[in-house]
Amino acid sequence: MLDRLALVVIALSAIFVCYDAFLPPVPDYGLRGANPSRPFANDRVIAVAPNSPAARGGIRAGDTVSFGATPLERAEARDAAPGTSVKVVVNGARTVGLVAPREPFARVLIIPLVIRLAFLAVAGLLAWRRPHDSAARPLVLFLLCFALMIGLGNTLMPTPLLSVIVLQTASTLLLLVGTGAAATFAANFPSGVAAPLPRVLARIAQVLVAVAVAVTLGGTWLSFSGAEIPVALYAVAWLFVATVVLLLATLVVAYVQGAPSERQRRRWVFLMLGLALLAVLIDIAVQLTAGYSDVVDNAALLFIGAIPFGLAYAILRHRVIDVGFVINRAVVYGAVSIIIVGIFVIVETLASSFVEQHSRAGSIALQLSVALGLGFSIRFIHARVERAVDRVLFRQRHLDEAALADFTHDAHYITNATVLIERCEATVMRHAHASEARVWQKDDPGVDENDPALVAMRARRAVADLHALRSDLPGVYAFPMIVRGELIGALVCGNKTEAEAYAPDEIEALRNLALAVGHALDGLRMRDLEERVRSLEAAKLQRA
Repeated sequence: MLDRLALVVIALSAIFVCYDAFLPPVPDYGLRGANPSRPFANDRVIAVAPNSPAARGGIRAGDTVSFGATPLERAEARDAAPGTSVKVVVNGARTVGLVAPREPFARVLIIPLVIRLAFLAVAGLLAWRRPHDSAARPLVLFLLCFALMIGLGNTLMPTPLLSVIVLQTASTLLLLVGTGAAATFAANFPSGVAAPLPRVLARIAQVLVAVAVAVTLGGTWLSFSGAEIPVALYAVAWLFVATVVLLLATLVVAYVQGAPSERQRRRWVFLMLGLALLAVLIDIAVQLTAGYSDVVDNAALLFIGAIPFGLAYAILRHRVIDVGFVINRAVVYGAVSIIIVGIFVIVETLASSFVEQHSRAGSIALQLSVALGLGFSIRFIHARVERAVDRVLFRQRHLDEAALADFTHDAHYITNATVLIERCEATVMRHAHASEARVWQKDDPGVDENDPALVAMRARRAVADLHALRSDLPGVYAFPMIVRGELIGALVCGNKTEAEAYAPDEIEALRNLALAVGHALDGLRMRDLEERVRSLEAAKLQRA
């Protein structure tokens, strides 16, 4: 039930993100104030952009501009719909009407939209494949909150009141809740059980988030009533800074105190989260101490935008979170090609809408030319996507799978049983990256024939999950060697050297390899038996 609800929420969030991307942006009246971190507050004008609404209204550098006496009045000016006239008071005496400009389609930002949809795509993948994983659930919440939060305050809802509630207050709440979820994930990943110190740090971070949420909601309610508490904004900002510091400490402590077998999986995820949240921390600290900086803010957005792509790479390439299905090349190629074609379609739609404002014939010609160009370039796009995906995600895996398949074929031509077993174990450790591999044979001592794993392999010919079956065989998986309906042995594999999960295609390749080795061992034994029978018959004839 929870997985279906999460997928529905993520789908609705994707619809809202697409809707929000095409909302009109916050109007730019052409004013640059002395305090850029608080636009539309009562401020002294430093500069006025030429041909802007402020310049046409006669506002000059050095004037003092007031957009309203209360936070709600200033929000109505900030969130005015395009074409709406906004009254401002200049130098406390003169009232000027500023018309909110209509921004062209070129202001619609595609990159933030792609980043937000990438957050939701990774969240949907985890919610679909890992719905009951206690470590993955807070990561899903973090991805969902940040997908909705990025750029949320840069557009306008149909009314100023909705803009304040949905875009300004909600963006702060999403940032806080997402950071608290990241702290929970940092403490619990990957086992789902947190060590004592990381658990304490994560709970303190959650308490700070709860306090910051309460302050945010209280400040919003007071702004509706006409009151204003400037300290509330700074209180929320410093509470967020403290939360991020605790989150970074949780990442470090959980990595240091974690088991060595889990550090490789933590390293990929924690490094991406840590760098992105450190960039956010620097951005907030700069705003609180030195004022707003475009360079620092854009750098922080760049690091945040790298999170979903880095997570997708780590999940698909290194399997730090086992999503439990075969990563089919055709599916990946198709998905990436659809994304690229979708971007072409969005760009073509925006360009056509822009051109249509000047010439309808030009818009139709542009649509036809883009459609023809896209049709002729599909094969080129697909070839480039296939090459890039192979190089980034699948190259080493293909090499390992090819090596396992080659040995599966070569096993039948090895003429010594000892050499066959040694090469089998070495190949599995090298190309399946298993920490240990051993060929268990039926006559080996130490394991009862009624062991749950042996029973499962005999009865169902199944690959045995040794931990789930509580088997005495040392390892993670046992791959049966079935010959003429009889279990003659098994290939037992330990954990992977980098603590990754075995992918389904690896499990299938090892299963085929175990069957081939089993048949090869049986053939060698039959050959040895035939040679022994012939030698006995020759000795009997000689005595006769």
